[in-house]
Amino acid sequence: MEMYVARHPSAALLAGIGRLLHDAADTLRAAAERLDAWLAARKRAADDLDALAAMSERELRDIGVSRASIDAVANLEWMRDLPH
Repeated sequence: MEMYVARHPSAALLAGIGRLLHDAADTLRAAAERLDAWLAARKRAADDLDALAAMSERELRDIGVSRASIDAVANLEWMRDLPH
């Protein structure tokens, strides 16, 4: 692909602005993807919390979770206690 070379200062300025806008769009797209992933993780945690809260004491005991640790399990905070 050929690279555009401006011969007039106004055209060069406009091309520079276009490059800046393109870079800004890439940055915004990356930020939107990170936000989307974060919101999806929060939704999964909320769904997990609801599912665990709906379980009986026996079901929780069967999977090795106490009612007091439901929040930590749903938010994946319990993983920090595991060896890496």
